[in-house]
Amino acid sequence: MTITSEVREGPVPRYGRWERHFDRAGRVDRVEFGGPDGAVTTRPVFLHQPGELVYDEHGYEAVEARGEPVTAVRYTPVQVGEHRYRALAGGEVVEEGMFRCEESGHGGYVEVSARGPRYFALSDGEPYCAIGLNLCTPPGYPLPGGSEHFAVSGRSATLGCKDYERWFRRLSEHGGNFTRLWLSSSYFEAQGEVAGQVDPLAFARLDRVVDLARAYGIRLKVCLEHFRTLEPGTFFSKVLRHPEDGRSPASMDEWFESAVWRDLWMRRVGAYLARYGDDPVIMAWELWNEINCCATRDWSVQREWTRRTLPEIKRRSPRNLVVNSIGSFDDEAYQRWYDDFKMEEMDFQQVHRYLDQGARMELCRHDPVAFSVDAIRRSRRPDRPVILAETGGVNDVHTGPFRFYRYDDTGIIFQDTTFPAFFAGSAGTGQIWHWNEYVDFKNLWRMFRPFADMVAGVRLDEEGFEPVDLSTARVWFLALCGRRHCLALVRSKADSWYAVLRDGQEPPPVRGQRIDLRPLAVRSGEVSTYRPVPDGRGRPTLAEGVLRLPAFRHGMLLKIRRA
Repeated sequence: MTITSEVREGPVPRYGRWERHFDRAGRVDRVEFGGPDGAVTTRPVFLHQPGELVYDEHGYEAVEARGEPVTAVRYTPVQVGEHRYRALAGGEVVEEGMFRCEESGHGGYVEVSARGPRYFALSDGEPYCAIGLNLCTPPGYPLPGGSEHFAVSGRSATLGCKDYERWFRRLSEHGGNFTRLWLSSSYFEAQGEVAGQVDPLAFARLDRVVDLARAYGIRLKVCLEHFRTLEPGTFFSKVLRHPEDGRSPASMDEWFESAVWRDLWMRRVGAYLARYGDDPVIMAWELWNEINCCATRDWSVQREWTRRTLPEIKRRSPRNLVVNSIGSFDDEAYQRWYDDFKMEEMDFQQVHRYLDQGARMELCRHDPVAFSVDAIRRSRRPDRPVILAETGGVNDVHTGPFRFYRYDDTGIIFQDTTFPAFFAGSAGTGQIWHWNEYVDFKNLWRMFRPFADMVAGVRLDEEGFEPVDLSTARVWFLALCGRRHCLALVRSKADSWYAVLRDGQEPPPVRGQRIDLRPLAVRSGEVSTYRPVPDGRGRPTLAEGVLRLPAFRHGMLLKIRRA
């Protein structure tokens, strides 16, 4: 055994990130870590190209290399105490050292709760409710094609991490803690047309976004892939070439079923897992966006690929959750896909559903409250969490963001797609897709705060919540009734997108509304009110099992602490 150096380093916070660069790129091939309990963990190394995000006079972002590539390793200590490491090259020890892990107050990883498996919890036992939305990629801006007005070059630029810093700050300050990224988007993708080969400099963007998420307390669900066809010319196309002979897969079936293309894909994925695997900022690895939409001969191709691949990702990144997704549940025929995805390999369930007047399913054409509740009921299972992972409004058959978004100053569609799923049993809010065209454009970040305040202090996984629908002709009243709390959503049915945004009607006040809670064995308790939209100053009262609501036009969230 040869040791070329021995290093003692300063303390690292528990669940923080320890990172080490080795001077000679390519020499070290793995690093072993020994924790205070004596267990040994091996982490893969990766080629790290130091880089810096720079911004030009327009504010557009670029990545510039700084120095030579080096071999690097990252590790997350989960135990307080002394940790030792050995950097290995074959059987040779190139470097060894130690560092001390100190308590940090960080909650650890997002896990399926052992106390109530329909909800998430952190490693320290605190409940985790996924409050957020999709923020998959920053917007791009077309670059000019010369000095003539309106001429564009076909290239685009982005503000990049400047957008993520602003989004994360606004989400966090209003109680949000969760978002989703697409690693296969043009902004994050590190692989070009040659399968399995990545540009190490490209990871500088994701490194920065992960650092920002860590700073703002945001957990990331990272989606690894989204292409649907190998035919060029669409948003969902991908060009792939074999690194040795330049050939491309003949079809999506070959891509999913060939060991050659599977191994090349895992090289690409392995580059992400080496850098971010077992990092608690990563809430989950999502294999594919809407994998059922891929152009294969039969759904069984994607189903069996999912069943094989989830355990492989879990093996390489055991402390992070793994999941996959299916397209918008707007056709009764899709029920079989959602049922097939209730597989043991999936750590939690997901469902996508949008307001879409071109949908085959009538329920999706009209009322987001009703379709959110139905989506959770159809996709949930008793032993796993479920989330409404994509939602919002679209023009007919997904031809663009919903035309009435720009009218929606009070966040009607936000309320009716973000909140109801939770009260049907979801482990978090509905996750709106149109982050840039709607949430950011209308500055609706503030609307997360009432929901975050409502669930604060409630141990969701210990309540044994059961969803209850006590809606009337005038109001939606959706509730979760548990051992110590009842949480409820109240929404005026007149405050709907079609009445207010489409038809221009002011929602009339709802007065004198009473809800009988006696069938829920709730007769008295402390009632707290949280209003997504300013809506009067009256407060609900609860006496003898009857909840009397104050006059309102929009709605409110309620937390009833049972007496």
